[in-house]
Amino acid sequence: MAAIERARVIVLEINPNVPFANGDCHIHISRVAALCESDEPILEVGLPKIGPVQEAIGKYVADMIPDGATLQIGYGGIPDAVVMQLTDKHDLGIHTEMVGDGIMSLVEAGVVTNRKKNYHQGKMLATFALGSKKLYQFMHRNPALEMHPVDFTNDPYLAGRNDNLHAINATMQIDFLGQCGSESLGSIPYSGTGGQSDFVRAANRSNGGKAFIVLPSTAKDDTISRIVPTLSAGTHVSTSKNDINYVVTEFGVAQLRGKTAKQRTEALIGIAHPNFRGELREAAKKLKLL
Repeated sequence: MAAIERARVIVLEINPNVPFANGDCHIHISRVAALCESDEPILEVGLPKIGPVQEAIGKYVADMIPDGATLQIGYGGIPDAVVMQLTDKHDLGIHTEMVGDGIMSLVEAGVVTNRKKNYHQGKMLATFALGSKKLYQFMHRNPALEMHPVDFTNDPYLAGRNDNLHAINATMQIDFLGQCGSESLGSIPYSGTGGQSDFVRAANRSNGGKAFIVLPSTAKDDTISRIVPTLSAGTHVSTSKNDINYVVTEFGVAQLRGKTAKQRTEALIGIAHPNFRGELREAAKKLKLL
């Protein structure tokens, strides 16, 4: 909708495979200059493969999510691993940027009811969807799901009006101070900005909220630590040290918000892969953080 508002000319594609969504996502035909028809299938993305590392991280996070919480789920294997371990929860709500098959599975299991939401009670809110054909069919004219512009769903003030907002997002690298590189490794981009920083701030504002950054402790078959003394040169900082709260690897949870640089360093080394803890500690001493 933001793109439509800025467009000089609006041309729309009509495709019967696209679900009709409720919410603030409609445009009157009088504003449309031209239409084109298509019956091409929509891009489908299935749930990622979940391994033991993702399962371990998912369990740590799931254990910290109470009944009645409202969730924002980022894209990726680990956020989906969290979702898969929430089937014993009750009355969860959804206020997110992306809706995928994992969220749909929680609705089907009766876990997501949106009854306990105090902001847009009874409704799931999102701004885009990415998943299977089944997900798109689930969305079609679903009165419980509303799609809204991104400047609404991702506004930290508005999203933070949800009590107990729990934001779960992945990163590729994190340094001793808690800076997250979720978009690039060095100057090489791997992803877009997305709503990670928006929802971390929203969860920090939320009464009872928690913001989780999740990542495996290593990459490339345990040869590289994802917890590093400093981010690789040129890495785009997605979530700042001032916003970070909980960081979760398969080795545990580090709570960083309000902590000193030394406390953050010790906590992050404590959830790093054991093979790298010694060299990380030596690096921290050279940086005078320990």
